[in-house]
Amino acid sequence: MRLKNRLRLAWSSHVHAGPGFAPDAASKAGAELRVAAGRLDDGSYPVFCSSMLNHAPLGVANYLGSRLAGRAVLFLVWFTWAMRKERQILRTLTAERLYRRRHPEHRFVFMCNELEEVALFRENGLNALFCSHNALADEETFKPVSGVENTYDAFYNAMISPWKRRHLARLVPSAAHVFYESRLTGRQKTAELLDELKRMMPEHHFLNPHDAHRIEKLDWQAINAVMAASATGLCLSAEEGAMYASIEYLLAGLPVVSTPSIGGRHIFGDPETWLTVEPTEAAVRDGVAQMKARNVPRERVRDITLAKVHQHRKRLRACVLVETDGQVDLPDNYGHALYRRLNNWQRGLDFERMLVDDYRSE
Repeated sequence: MRLKNRLRLAWSSHVHAGPGFAPDAASKAGAELRVAAGRLDDGSYPVFCSSMLNHAPLGVANYLGSRLAGRAVLFLVWFTWAMRKERQILRTLTAERLYRRRHPEHRFVFMCNELEEVALFRENGLNALFCSHNALADEETFKPVSGVENTYDAFYNAMISPWKRRHLARLVPSAAHVFYESRLTGRQKTAELLDELKRMMPEHHFLNPHDAHRIEKLDWQAINAVMAASATGLCLSAEEGAMYASIEYLLAGLPVVSTPSIGGRHIFGDPETWLTVEPTEAAVRDGVAQMKARNVPRERVRDITLAKVHQHRKRLRACVLVETDGQVDLPDNYGHALYRRLNNWQRGLDFERMLVDDYRSE
């Protein structure tokens, strides 16, 4: 770490720790803030797995830490965005140092979505594991559906936001779009962007019921049905996190056409199931045609993907066993339901009841 960042770390940790770094910052921020989390243990040694967000840099530890003071706890924290920048690593390191000054008995493992992140985190003294949160997707939700003809050349499931670069699909002859509003973009800007996209791609289908005031989300059954009628899945941003939609595509048997990116969405791809093309409209069009022509059987796309998913779950199991001093041994069946129930977004304070109350009687 550069000297200037070491100085910033010392300042943030020991001189002026802003309120966002406080160990209990999230619980003070408000009951409506949401986080994704789940428990992995059987009650003998608390093990939590959760997302990291701006208001909770250490995931549910920022909600639950004081409730579990004095006992050994393992917190596994995963990321919703690419984490290669020095300021991101510095922020995580500062948050962990401040937290562990109050609760040294609690342990952290940061689940990185790509190997580059693992190396950077470890170089800076953070306990990092190469285990994408997409490995915890529920493969029983998204599956291939047999006997459905391709209605769409491509499918894109993403928020309406400029960085998702939907315009790169403009030359694809037929595409289905599932979409939702970004809180950062705002309702008015989202409506304007959506209207612009519809004018730009009149042959494409924007499937969510919507008007200028609202966008209705589609349930997973409807999304699975659209994927069954699509030949490929699209990933077009230059940077994000692991992109949950990308694993949904693969589990449903869709080969993927992607642009180069950082954040880790590519790691479940395979030369047979994943094609990376230049970020141009022509390259995306040609990539979709190429992957469609390959006609890889959907069950094969899924099987290749699950083999990679199970490698990550195996690493997670080994990590938890070590970090809990052998007290928590997760199932050796890597298709077990325990590994696929964590994409559960709830209000942070609800997790205080759902995740901690069971420990009161111990």
